[in-house]
Amino acid sequence: MNLWRLPNITIAPEVIIPGTWITNTLLCTWISIICLFVVLYFGTRRQDLIPTGLQNALEWLVEFLQNLVEGVAGKEKGKKFFPLVATFFIFILFCNLLDIIPGVDTIGLIHPEKAGTVVTGPFLFGQASNQIVPLLRPATTDLNLTLAMALVSVVVTQILGFSMLGFKDQISKYLNFKAIKEKGGMGFVDLLVGLLEIISELGRLISFSFRLFGNVFAGSVLLAVFAYLLPVVADIIFIPFELFVAVIQAFVFAFLTLLFMQVGTTSHSHHDEGEHEVHHEYEGSAVTTH
Repeated sequence: MNLWRLPNITIAPEVIIPGTWITNTLLCTWISIICLFVVLYFGTRRQDLIPTGLQNALEWLVEFLQNLVEGVAGKEKGKKFFPLVATFFIFILFCNLLDIIPGVDTIGLIHPEKAGTVVTGPFLFGQASNQIVPLLRPATTDLNLTLAMALVSVVVTQILGFSMLGFKDQISKYLNFKAIKEKGGMGFVDLLVGLLEIISELGRLISFSFRLFGNVFAGSVLLAVFAYLLPVVADIIFIPFELFVAVIQAFVFAFLTLLFMQVGTTSHSHHDEGEHEVHHEYEGSAVTTH
């Protein structure tokens, strides 16, 4: 008889209350949101002129994100980009940090229909211990959530592009029929580039969602397995590493969103004008030299 068995790893979130739609990742999402509200409430309720403690940490975080956004997009665009970028970073960070709490991914219920025997209640040991359905699983290990955030990122980028550049300039990035009229046969190259831009927008949904999901899910599985094998070693080695990964993955998702919003709100005609100006300046300097 085995003392315990390694947990059964499943990619899809599992329902923790039979007959409902409440999954372990959804429950963890709610907990992340509650923790976020609690931290923000206690960190902003006093608003001292000389901040200390939690207020000081939150102000430092907001200032860091604001400087990052304005450094990439400038002050004018930064005001529009900052709310979404900051929200993504803080929310993803809180979701990722729950993964290092003891019991997440390891403590749950054994459903009789999965175990094949009549066993109920929370168990860590026994023949059916590998059939545990975790009560809590990090929200960002649910592909539904990461895909939804990626969709929000892409859609908001397009909305900002249309609102800041106008319909004609924004749509010309993808369907540049004007280039065919101006450049003739070479204009088909610009049209092809625009079609590739459409494909890249769709590919961004996949890369955004799977990058965050894959990294967090792999770390979550690693912690869960080593929590069964070598609990002390897992605490010493892998938890600090997971803290680093949690911050990095939140930063990468938010920063890539910022970069894509900056590129998505930059007109291609500005690049063309800049190239023409450089070309004319080069021709002028060449004539002067000769």
